[in-house]
Amino acid sequence: MLSSAKNLVVLMTVALAPAAGAAVIYFPGANIPIPTTFAGVSVDFETGATTNDLGGAPGMDLNFALGGEAVSNDADETAPAPSAQFVRVGATSADPIDNLTVGTVVDGSSPTASDFGGSSSHFPPFTSGDEGYIGFEFEIAGPTTAYGWARVTFNDDNTPGVIHEWAYEDTGAPIAVGTIPEPSLPLLATLGLAVIALRRRR
Repeated sequence: MLSSAKNLVVLMTVALAPAAGAAVIYFPGANIPIPTTFAGVSVDFETGATTNDLGGAPGMDLNFALGGEAVSNDADETAPAPSAQFVRVGATSADPIDNLTVGTVVDGSSPTASDFGGSSSHFPPFTSGDEGYIGFEFEIAGPTTAYGWARVTFNDDNTPGVIHEWAYEDTGAPIAVGTIPEPSLPLLATLGLAVIALRRRR
C-alpha cells in the first residue's frame, strides 16, 4: 500500500494532468540543457521530445546550439519546409530573436521569417546567463498553426544554456508570454481532498 505522501503525489499527478480539450498546453520544469556543441538539442514543442542528433529528427521544431548562442528552425533536415518560426525583432532571417517581456502577445502578427533560418545574433536582445523569453509559432496536428512562448537561458561563453519551460495555445489562438493553464474546479477539489486525506492519516 502506498504511503500517505505517495498517495498525495499520485492524486496531485492525476489532478494536474491536462484536461481533454485544454487550450493551453504547458511543459513546466523541463530544464532541457542546451549543449555547447554545434549539434545542440532539437525540441518538438508539441510533445516535449528532444534529440541531440546533428540532423535533428522528424517532428522537431527548433534547434538550440552552442549553449544557446545559435538557434535554428532547421531541426528536421528532411523536411521540405520549416515547421516552426521564432519571433524576431524584424520579419527577415537576418533579424535576431526578440527577448519578449511577460504579457507580450504572440500571434500571427508577431514578426517572424518565412523560410529556414537561424540566429546567432540574438545578443544583445538577450543577456548571456540571464533568463529571457522567446516566442514561436509552429505546426501541430490538424494542421494548426499554434503560438507559444518559452523561458530560456542563453549563454555565449561556452557554457550550457537551458530551456526551462514552455507553453502553447493548441487552438491557434494568440497566447501571452507567461500564460499557463488555470486550475479547474475539479482539479482544486481533488487537491483539497488529497490534503484532507493526508491530514486524517496523520
